[in-house]
Amino acid sequence: MNENKKFGWTEKGIVGVIFAPMGLFFLILGTMFWYFKVGEDPEDPMIFLGVFGGMGAVFLLVGLGLLLSDVSRRSKLRQLYEAGDYVMAKIVGAQPRTNVNTGGSHPYVVECHYQDPDTGVTHIYFSRYLYFSPTDLLTAQEVPVYRDRIDERIAFVDIDAVLPPVRLHR
Repeated sequence: MNENKKFGWTEKGIVGVIFAPMGLFFLILGTMFWYFKVGEDPEDPMIFLGVFGGMGAVFLLVGLGLLLSDVSRRSKLRQLYEAGDYVMAKIVGAQPRTNVNTGGSHPYVVECHYQDPDTGVTHIYFSRYLYFSPTDLLTAQEVPVYRDRIDERIAFVDIDAVLPPVRLHR
């Protein structure tokens, strides 16, 4: 199978990538201030450790938590894809995600529906972010959706299977 699949980052992962190094920097800075006894009063190093180190520890823990949750999500999607068990879902359309702004534009997601023949329940899935309008580029009416049989909320929409190779020029 194609090893270059894009499983996409979410907002959580991006915030985690920013918060974790920032937190580590402040934690190290607070520790260094405490270790080298920076300040004029005897209690100043402990204040620096509490403020910089405490703020750094909070940012580091929050950032690592968000980052690890997104890495775990991406790992689950990769496992689903590599297992090769998929269903075909009908492509309904593409819509911009107006809550995300990248370079003055909004990314698109492709919405697809799958009705489980056993239960009759319709499942709605969304693709990863696409930074162009894919409506006129889709090569099929259905898209493979790799989903977890136990937890149907976890699914990977293989939008690359119904898109031609695309090079985006800005």
